[in-house]
Amino acid sequence: MFPVVLAVEAPTTAIWFTLLRYYLFLGFAAGAIVVVWMLYFVVKYRERKDVKSAPVYHHEEETGWGNWKTVVLTLLITGGVLAFVEYETFASTGLIVPPVTNGDPVYINVTGQQFQWSFTYSNGYTSIGNLTVPVNQIVILNITSIDVDHSFSILSLNVAKDALPGIHNFVWFNATQTGFFKDDIRCKELCGVGHALMIADFNVTTAAGFNAFLAAHAPSTAHTTSTSITGPTQTVYLPLGAGGPQQLNFSPATLTVAAGTTITFVDQDTYAPHDVYFTSVPAGASVPTNPSPVLTNGDTFTVTLTTPGTYHYECQFHPLWMQATIVVTG
Repeated sequence: MFPVVLAVEAPTTAIWFTLLRYYLFLGFAAGAIVVVWMLYFVVKYRERKDVKSAPVYHHEEETGWGNWKTVVLTLLITGGVLAFVEYETFASTGLIVPPVTNGDPVYINVTGQQFQWSFTYSNGYTSIGNLTVPVNQIVILNITSIDVDHSFSILSLNVAKDALPGIHNFVWFNATQTGFFKDDIRCKELCGVGHALMIADFNVTTAAGFNAFLAAHAPSTAHTTSTSITGPTQTVYLPLGAGGPQQLNFSPATLTVAAGTTITFVDQDTYAPHDVYFTSVPAGASVPTNPSPVLTNGDTFTVTLTTPGTYHYECQFHPLWMQATIVVTG
């Protein structure tokens, strides 16, 4: 079920829906006239066994203009309709205006990649699969892609914009009522085998709730973690290009270590952000920081595993291909 459309301040939405209604009305009207006219001629000139066809005379020379009046009238009507809708279309482009703000707008960077959306807020926090915005405040989204063409859309607000690699597109809106909309954000551009799974939640909260959200997700000043290492160590690399080519994984993807081993994840990728998210751990085990902070090129994340068993983990940015396992022995 699609969510109920929120009240939204975004003039382009009303403009384009007005144009859509024009085109739909005129298209249905033209189609209805053609179909009715066709049925009329089908019935009127259908074949009858008891009626002989009128004789056909061939004149050596045709004179006159034939049904020129009908042709001219048809062209005038068709041209007038097309001129009207084209005028409305081109005139609408002049009505696209930047948002009128009564304060500082909220800027959020939106990044599309196969096959998920990530949202980076002003405090540096990056959320995957969930966009949270304040109510009654202008929100400006800076939209791009790091791999292939995508199309970012929020169904409940009727706003959309292409997410293209190397290009930053902007869209703005002002949601005027709170609500949580599951799977409300979709990709409308076929982008690969996981296209249908490229969805995200949309959450409109109060101004106080949004400030609390930012405060609760304030990232640390550095993405490099360190611990006091007294036992054995192992290193897992996030190789160069792992965020692009879908055959690259954590290296090594399967690792067996003794209990008490400290694992250091080293991000060597310059293409895309990553993280380390443990999806399952042995009974009684815990990972103090899960998921890790967002890692970019040069960042590290360190964790010590003391409970024997199998640990499965993945990158939340690239869960379709970046999945790995650590087996801890007693």
